[in-house]
Amino acid sequence: MSSRSQSFIVDESGGTGSNGRQSRVLRNGLMDLHHRFRRDERGNVMIIGAIFIPVAIAAVGAAVSYSSGNAARANMQAALDSAVLAGAIVIDSGDDPIATAQNAFQSNVASFTKSTASNIAASFTLSGITISGQASADATNPFGGIVGTRTYAVGVTAAATKQTIPVCVLGLNGLDNGSFDVNGKPQVNVGCGVQANTTSQSGMTQEGTAAVNAKKFGVTGGHKTNNFSPPPVDGSPKIKDPYASLPFPYHDDCSKGGGNKNVDIKASATLWPGTYCGGLHIFGAGTVVTLQPGIYVMVDGPLWIDGNASVTGDQVMIAFTGKGSTLQVWGDSVVNLTSPTSGTYVNMQFFQDPNDDNTRGLWASIGGSSGGNQGSAKLQYDGVAYFPTQNFWVFGNSVLNANSPSMAIVADKIWVQGSATFNVTNNNPRNLQVKAPTMNYGAKLLN
Repeated sequence: MSSRSQSFIVDESGGTGSNGRQSRVLRNGLMDLHHRFRRDERGNVMIIGAIFIPVAIAAVGAAVSYSSGNAARANMQAALDSAVLAGAIVIDSGDDPIATAQNAFQSNVASFTKSTASNIAASFTLSGITISGQASADATNPFGGIVGTRTYAVGVTAAATKQTIPVCVLGLNGLDNGSFDVNGKPQVNVGCGVQANTTSQSGMTQEGTAAVNAKKFGVTGGHKTNNFSPPPVDGSPKIKDPYASLPFPYHDDCSKGGGNKNVDIKASATLWPGTYCGGLHIFGAGTVVTLQPGIYVMVDGPLWIDGNASVTGDQVMIAFTGKGSTLQVWGDSVVNLTSPTSGTYVNMQFFQDPNDDNTRGLWASIGGSSGGNQGSAKLQYDGVAYFPTQNFWVFGNSVLNANSPSMAIVADKIWVQGSATFNVTNNNPRNLQVKAPTMNYGAKLLN
């Protein structure tokens, strides 16, 4: 075998001959070439770049498009939420809820959204006291043609309902100052709404800084108050007299000798329904009077409870007509009454004749003095105190606790003064089929 041929023989035995040396040189050269190839990544980088750069561009484009579309959708959702709330608030107010919602939506769509989306539109439907809306747009894809289409649809929905609360104290006077007035340092807590229908800019007033609390205060005109919580809402819609069509109860003709005449009671007694000509005066220390269920009509005189007298009555209504006919709970007297549970006068506790000019402008008063001394009269009832052309006045150290599932006080004006306590609630423990008118208490979004 020639020496040239021998140079290509690899000595696997690792021998020390010439052939072994040549084998080791060849093996080492091959290994060095392999290591240098592994260390040189320039080719790999070019290959990887060619593969992943389009992927990276696509990912960035998708992220930008998603971010832009998500921002537009979020703004549209906020605008639609505001729109349905605005529409719900004006339901039954005379304004168009649909138009109000549409205007609110357009006003709240941000300029950014208008620049990144097209065909922005909203539509609304009204069902009862609930308004629903849906909005849509075509969001722009900045990388359209490279990643996805040039636009894609986005849409949002929302619904809101009008919130209302019962009105339990209503001042019917349409013009005068102080239709609902608080003076001094009384305690006033009303668990429902208070409305004054007067258009006067001082229609709801306060002298002093006593805390006056209700679920809501509304006045058709304006207010001048110091510490009402929440503050009165000016421009509140008037509430019609809910009892204007209720007929005054039948009674005897006192001018022809009917009814009970000039009844003064200064000893404990039980009384029966009927007509009391000249009214009824209950007074005297320790006098306890029980009223049997039914209708009592005071003609040409008040129901005047004075001194330390106590009067109770279950399912009674007391009506007033004629000269000087009103309610007077004075001195340290205590009166505790409940209203009828059925019939024409269900839930009606006191009823002044709205069509009798002789009773107009009188003061139904709780807290009058007795013998020149400031009294602490207490009146508790669970129906409607209806004095549509008279003023309802709680003052001195008196205490009024009124609860009614409909209205508790409807009068020309309502005044609370001195150190009186004025508590009104709107519960219905007897499950009577009555309800009070309501006032708007705002609106809330529905899920």
